[in-house]
Formats: sequence, structure tokens, C-alpha cells
Amino acid sequence: MITEKFRKALKFVLKWEGGLSDDPDDPGGRTYKGVTQARYNQYRKSKKLPVQDVAKMSDAEMEEIYYEYYWQPVWGDKLPSPLDLVVFDTAVNMGVKTAISLLQRALNSLLPKNEQVSVDGKIGEQTLNAIAKVSQKHGLRALCNAMLSLRKERYHNIAKANPKLKKFLKGWLNRVADLEKTIAG
Repeated sequence: MITEKFRKALKFVLKWEGGLSDDPDDPGGRTYKGVTQARYNQYRKSKKLPVQDVAKMSDAEMEEIYYEYYWQPVWGDKLPSPLDLVVFDTAVNMGVKTAISLLQRALNSLLPKNEQVSVDGKIGEQTLNAIAKVSQKHGLRALCNAMLSLRKERYHNIAKANPKLKKFLKGWLNRVADLEKTIAG
């Protein structure tokens, strides 16, 4: 069941994932409201519907895709706010496994060596327990900031490794800056 918590997070995501995009340098390819053609095809096939242009996607389909393919896999409803937004937005922009791996790396940067979690890109009780420990000791803001630092580092590494993607760097960093401002309240 789609929750208000999800809708609040989606509102932020859609601020950055607008309109139709078909940049030949974007590895995601043709995209509408942040949903790639490939993801939309996957969604339509799973519903036993014919494949169609992502630009014809309804708002209801878009919401369901974000909920099923990004929010639920990162356990958005179990994550405390504003961490739920940070992890969800990262999942949308970088993929679910990468988002969870960045979260786990951020947790490990704040946990003693003997309490660190496996960086496996899968969320579970170990990761949730570590979030609770880190939140108590350092606060959620510190965890969010650690994760966003890793995200910025990853963007710089992506742009460095593939110069064609450097043109997206400013937008990626602006998105993180907006996210930092949003979670700061």
C-alpha cells in the first residue's frame, strides 16, 4: 500500500526527474519523469500489458513504478526520516543496490570496526540495527551527510571515468545540494 511517507519522498524526486529526456550520452537512455524506457517495458510486461513509449506513461503507473522498484526494495517505510528520502533518491538516481551499498559504507564510517555491516547492497535486519545504533550515537543527520558525501564522491568518479558524462556532474551535485538543504529542514 502506497504511503504518505513515500509520496512525500517522491515529491522531492520528481522535482529533479521531470519531463522527457533522450540524451544520447545518458546511459539510462530515453526517460520520462525519471523512469527509463527499459524499466517501463519491464513494468508493462509484468502487468501483462503491451510495451509502449515511456512518454505515454500515466502518473499512476509512474507512482507504482517508483514504489515497487525503488521505495520497497530500500525498505523506505522502515527507514527513519530523513534517511528514507536520502536512500530512496539515491536508489532512483544510482540504482537500488548502489544506494544500499552507499548506506552500508556510510554506516561503517560511523561504526566501530567490530560492529560494521556487510556491504552487500541488500538491506535487512543487520543494516536496520546498525542504523538504529548510529542514529543514537551520532544522529541521523550525520548518517545522511556521510551517505551524501559518498554519493558526491561517486559522481566525481563517474565523470572522471567517462568524460562524456561530465556534462551531468553539475546537475548531479545540484541535486545533492538540494537534498542536503531539504534534510537540514
